[in-house]
Amino acid sequence: MDSQMVYKWTIPVYPVDAQTAGTELEKITEKRGSLKPSYVVEESMDENATLHKCFEWDDEKAADKYRQNQAQDLIRNIAVVKINQVEPTRPIRAFISFKKDNEFVSIVNVMNNSDLFENLLESAMKELENFRRKYAALEFLSELMSGIDKSIDKYQKYAEI
Repeated sequence: MDSQMVYKWTIPVYPVDAQTAGTELEKITEKRGSLKPSYVVEESMDENATLHKCFEWDDEKAADKYRQNQAQDLIRNIAVVKINQVEPTRPIRAFISFKKDNEFVSIVNVMNNSDLFENLLESAMKELENFRRKYAALEFLSELMSGIDKSIDKYQKYAEI
């Protein structure tokens, strides 16, 4: 299979180059008919498999990492429906992660701390930019993309002040 795609890691943390990984994922898709995480794990179990080094194969370490992922999911799924007698229009995340040491901070603390608020705003703008890139080909979302562009421009002017 000759790949027509050129791959790049968004966050380069894997011990396999992105082109090799992408091509391998294409092969797994072709072999299995679709691409599911379980297929990737199964196809990577052999020590000589292309993506084998991307996974933790020590069951004890993997189990601990899995529980940490479960804890992260638990923290991410707690929402606030009332803060100091004020009800937001919809539930909001109770804790925010800034990816620094995988630490979560209460949304109340974020909103009351200018540095944390700035970090959250910067993170939101990066996510909007990523959304913009991911769905740029969808003409159906052109009005939304226009709004995102305006928000990003407004943020950039704000950040310059």
